[in-house]
Amino acid sequence: MRPILFASLVLGTSFTAHVGGGDHTGSARVECSRASGLIRLHLDAERRIGRVVLQIADANGRLLYREEGRALRDELVRVLDKGLFPKGDMVLTVKARDLDLTQHFTIE
Repeated sequence: MRPILFASLVLGTSFTAHVGGGDHTGSARVECSRASGLIRLHLDAERRIGRVVLQIADANGRLLYREEGRALRDELVRVLDKGLFPKGDMVLTVKARDLDLTQHFTIE
């Protein structure tokens, strides 16, 4: 009798999983103050970010920084030295499984 009860419990249970697709949102925040020598990049997502590509380019489109990696959480923080970049307008581009973000900022 027990094997029949166990089998009916296992077969009668269903699991629902939502993977990929959908409208997942996230945000990119850049902190680059004149008083600090650092650039702080902060990414937030609804779920684990996974593989991610970060790129910083100048106003002319010249690529100045690129990083490929994996974020195992729903947030990612990077701190960069402002001295590595020329002054002017920059564009941060983030591409991941559920994220495709662009953020403009200025280095003074």
